[in-house]
Amino acid sequence: MKTTFTSVCLCAGFFLTFLFPQLSNAQPPILNFNSYNLDSGTALTAGAVYRFYNVTTNVDALVKVATVNGGITLRNIDRTNDGYSEAFQPEYRIIGNTNAYIDFTIRFVAAGTSTPVILPVLAATGLDIDGSPNGGNTLKEFNQMDMGGGTYEFNSYDTEITVSQTGNSISGNNATGNLFGTLVDTTAKQVMFTVTNSNVSVMTYRVGSNNQTSSNSTRYASLYYKPFTYQHYPLAISGMLSFDAVAVNNDVKLTWALASDNYSKVVLEKSNNGTSFAAVYQETSAVHSRSAYTDAEVNSSMVFYRLKTIGNDGRTEYSSIVSVKMSSSIPGQVKVYPTLIQSGTTVVIDVMEKSAAVVLVADYAGRVVKQKQVNLLAGSNSISLDGFDQLNRGNYIVSVQAGKSRYAQKVIVQ
Repeated sequence: MKTTFTSVCLCAGFFLTFLFPQLSNAQPPILNFNSYNLDSGTALTAGAVYRFYNVTTNVDALVKVATVNGGITLRNIDRTNDGYSEAFQPEYRIIGNTNAYIDFTIRFVAAGTSTPVILPVLAATGLDIDGSPNGGNTLKEFNQMDMGGGTYEFNSYDTEITVSQTGNSISGNNATGNLFGTLVDTTAKQVMFTVTNSNVSVMTYRVGSNNQTSSNSTRYASLYYKPFTYQHYPLAISGMLSFDAVAVNNDVKLTWALASDNYSKVVLEKSNNGTSFAAVYQETSAVHSRSAYTDAEVNSSMVFYRLKTIGNDGRTEYSSIVSVKMSSSIPGQVKVYPTLIQSGTTVVIDVMEKSAAVVLVADYAGRVVKQKQVNLLAGSNSISLDGFDQLNRGNYIVSVQAGKSRYAQKVIVQ
């Protein structure tokens, strides 16, 4: 996060729906960490507990300063003079040549009590995890969240942080040491990541820095309980070449390929709701050639799949999610949902046989503003389109050109 500088501081084809992990159709609440009091303990020291009132309807948050690692001191439990007032923004000071952190335990309770409350779905975003250069050395910030597992998302196409998972903890570490702007800003997707999980009543949040400069520095973190959309490569696992799925009759045929053999295990996971995934197939070693699996146990109209890899170094990675719509539809018919678009949408088309195609987005003046070439497989194909938040608001046409056939649907960018 930012330092206060007390020292120097109609022609494109479709891939299947590659969505980064999203856990529930329910909308996560945007929590508001605006008003608080010290509940117990000594302020700004390990053991202190703060009550944040009404972070959502009839729910308080009890924030405990669980650990203050050496070389770092907590200066303000919630800095509000800049950044976002609804975010939880602890401010700290770290001495030079120190790698240190502070852990917070955040419990959600019924308002005015200590009775635990379970939030059905929760999204937490670490903002502005940047750095600060000083001569030839840098300070690099990091955040870590443990919400009992869940999924994570970050700007994989253009990022200045590395995001990884160890057990239930998901970490975002600044990789460049660059000072990214002068203010906390949710448009700075390059230094943000979001963790989402269901049925959350308690979580831990770690903030800190690897300060390799000789100067002390005052920094602050920003934890914003709000989901965000990010720009992605089609695949999220390093070394993954492809991950495809297609509905054929009542089965789903999946194929994937990895470029390296640096994995001890590859697991195919399945979900009927996009929230809870369970393993349906695994390989004990990665293969260079294409692997395949046919899921003959499909019991819902929409089914979701993802790959989980465990590297030889123990690192766990997840692919983007591929979703397959099983309900019957007319061959060649194009469906776009949602048609009221803020940032992204999904195009679904059923074809009788494998073919090349083009997805095109054009405005009402006929100007092409986005296009994507894809290879359609026989059956139901889902294609994700994003980047609509970069377009002007208004009416657009999404069309698919497959051979001599062309299909189109109107959408509205809000």
